[in-house]
Amino acid sequence: CDARHRGATRALPEDLARPSHGCNMPDIDHHPMFSRIIVAIDLEHETPPDRLLQAAGDIARANNADLHLLHVIPAAPPIVSQYLESGYEKLASVESGKQLEAIAAGLDIGAGKIACTVRFGEIYQEILALADKIPADLILLESHKPGVADYLLGSNAARVVRHATCSVFVLR
Repeated sequence: CDARHRGATRALPEDLARPSHGCNMPDIDHHPMFSRIIVAIDLEHETPPDRLLQAAGDIARANNADLHLLHVIPAAPPIVSQYLESGYEKLASVESGKQLEAIAAGLDIGAGKIACTVRFGEIYQEILALADKIPADLILLESHKPGVADYLLGSNAARVVRHATCSVFVLR
């Protein structure tokens, strides 16, 4: 860092041309940190993900990034899946896709900047698989208050944080 950050009181002429954020920080207008952001949304949660979507929109706009809204439908155990009607996955996928499209329509980040994806399987595995596929620079997700099972097995958010190859932002 320059002299301003070591307690000097006098500004040097070369300091006047530097960005105000100092210490060789990248200028976000020219070097965005994120270009592809996954926003993992639990459509089954009791409360809408307003804070998550606000954070996602703010980060996407600041970086001119693409958002990938993702909902993962947990795979039904075999004992349950045998009782599900034929075409359940397609019906669930279409319905979840419509919900994601409605959420996307409410985000103001620019035309063509949002993709919606519905996947089936283990939640954390599907988030990580999409992150590798696109490849993502950032994963945004919410965490809930941990229950007993989370202490024994670990939450999806903890697993994503542990295994992701990109940055992860968890909102509590």
